Amino acid sequence: MSSSKFPRLMTVAAAFTLLAPLSCATQSTRTTAQEPDWNPRVVVLRDAPTLRDVLDEADEHRVIFVGETHTRLDHHLVQLEVLKYLHRRHGDVAVGVEWFQYPVQENLDAYLAGRIDEAEMLERTGYFERWRFDYRLYRPIVAYAKANGIPLVALNAPAELTRAIGDVGLDGLSADLRARLPEAYDRSDAAYTTRVRESFEQHPAGSDKFQNFLDVMLTWDETMAEQAARHLRAHPGRRMVVMAGSGHVAYRSGIPKRLERRIGERTTVLLVGWDRADGVEAADYVVMSEPRELPPAGLLGAFLGAADGGVRILELSSNSAIGDAGILKDDVLLSIDDAAVDSFAAVKLALLDRAPGDKVTIRYRHRNWLGQEGEHSTEVTLRGRMPPRGHP
Repeated sequence: MSSSKFPRLMTVAAAFTLLAPLSCATQSTRTTAQEPDWNPRVVVLRDAPTLRDVLDEADEHRVIFVGETHTRLDHHLVQLEVLKYLHRRHGDVAVGVEWFQYPVQENLDAYLAGRIDEAEMLERTGYFERWRFDYRLYRPIVAYAKANGIPLVALNAPAELTRAIGDVGLDGLSADLRARLPEAYDRSDAAYTTRVRESFEQHPAGSDKFQNFLDVMLTWDETMAEQAARHLRAHPGRRMVVMAGSGHVAYRSGIPKRLERRIGERTTVLLVGWDRADGVEAADYVVMSEPRELPPAGLLGAFLGAADGGVRILELSSNSAIGDAGILKDDVLLSIDDAAVDSFAAVKLALLDRAPGDKVTIRYRHRNWLGQEGEHSTEVTLRGRMPPRGHP
């Protein structure tokens, strides 16, 4: 197959075949404790295959993991290309994603079936509260799945469960939360525990809480493996692309080995932008992609909350775009450019493709000092300064 449809920036190195060692002639013949025998891997770029070449080779496996850095647009573009490839080649494919927690699966199904719209799906799944990363990064994948009838499988553990484990540990969980735990944990991988400890020490949560931290990580990984396995067992002929953070995928010891344990099959692990020297151990393939960033988002500059028939302004941020346009705290947004906004998700979607400097027309409800309510309309020039995370 031709690889011309895949950008050359998506060049791939097969970690176990194409990362050639340095020539022995370049090494020192004397090795001491102070001068270790340092022999790193080297990518031979002229021999490196394209993404299409690698996918042809990896096609024997039913499941392909594509690890991501959540904020990297190019990582999500690679994920989309892997999905497109498998869909074109096999037809019957699903997407398992970390971005949604498994109790919301029925809402993803309803959206894909056309029973609810995108804003309602995002509101019901709690995307902006539970995941929070810019939806523009993930929307092309969601749109491709919807347009082609591809199931989106929510893999992640519910936040209520993992928060409680972090606070009180597994033994302190209520009966309701214990019922949401994965069926089994594999604690035999010492290297996994070591990597989790290294992460814990970089972001300490208290010296006495490492076990809780480890149990949270295990719960995430075992839950995502369990949910993927359930879907695959229910659909024996179906392929799956699993899209999750690189920390859950690298070294195979997060989700991959735990899924393989459940389904009795080997999987393929593909990382994007992995820059550590142990690529041979970390993945089957490493994609070397050029960093890409989303354009700046156009922002209102407000903290929003629920209101009857709209979205209430709870507080204006400094240098607020809507504040400068005369909209006040406690006013209720009703529409943006004639699109009704009755939820936080609806506001986010209405602004999704807007840039700083863009003008939007906002209809809102205001109550005056006499208690009389009236509807008004005004033009707002969006700002580019980022307010606190999670607010448009």
